Amino acid sequence: MSWKDKMKEYGGGNFTFLSEDGETITFIVVADPVLLKSKFKGKDNERIGCPVVTDEGYMLFVTGKRLARKLSKHEGVFKRSALMVTRHGAEGDINATYAVAELPEKETFDRLWAIMKADYKPGMVAESIEAVGDVLDN
Repeated sequence: MSWKDKMKEYGGGNFTFLSEDGETITFIVVADPVLLKSKFKGKDNERIGCPVVTDEGYMLFVTGKRLARKLSKHEGVFKRSALMVTRHGAEGDINATYAVAELPEKETFDRLWAIMKADYKPGMVAESIEAVGDVLDN
């Protein structure tokens, strides 16, 4: 069994965050964003869940509202281009910035689109929202 399969079995394999400097994710957007509400250290917290497909398959990419707004500026290319997001800022840095780039090569989009067609089902979004809720509340 692969690491990916084991993580799906153990849970937590259907969502992701960018938490370290230089960490990057390449994806296509497959559904509308969802508002995720939680408590962190006793305070109300809101994040955005972006349903995406990466080379590893479907994931709920959990972001802050600033990054989600940046992604929304690229909505016009969601059906034809892959996007790459890179984090700039140390772990825990609330002032981290995120670079968003549209990938011009069609091969990346086509590869991710094929993964989406083979593996993605709309019900996966609700499952990942439930799974990420436990993590966000800690």
